[in-house]
Amino acid sequence: AAGASTNGLQFKIPGRVADSALVGSGAYVDNEVGGACATGDGDVMQRFVPSYHAVQLMRQGVAPDEACLDAIKRIAKSYPNFTGAVLALDKDGRHGAACHGIESFPYSVMQQGWTDPQVLQIPCLKP
Repeated sequence: AAGASTNGLQFKIPGRVADSALVGSGAYVDNEVGGACATGDGDVMQRFVPSYHAVQLMRQGVAPDEACLDAIKRIAKSYPNFTGAVLALDKDGRHGAACHGIESFPYSVMQQGWTDPQVLQIPCLKP
């Protein structure tokens, strides 16, 4: 299962559906592989379905962090000034993230048996 939300306000083109509501853009999960979610400039990111792209790369054996980086680079090639991040988790619990357009991106990971989440901070690609 996957969930996504949006503030839908700052960068929204009037009349469009938010990227979080589009399967493969805001989030995508395949139980045999894992899942991914995305955040950022939705009007740009939804054109590349980055969550779907990351999951398909993981299906081919690419690690979650590399799958996220590939999805981000794919967007940055066409939109070098966009801001966004992609996070992924494979079926074995390996996780990763990549980001673009800001200094760094924090995300948290929690696993069964842990008492507290692990907060990670990754450096982002720059335009």
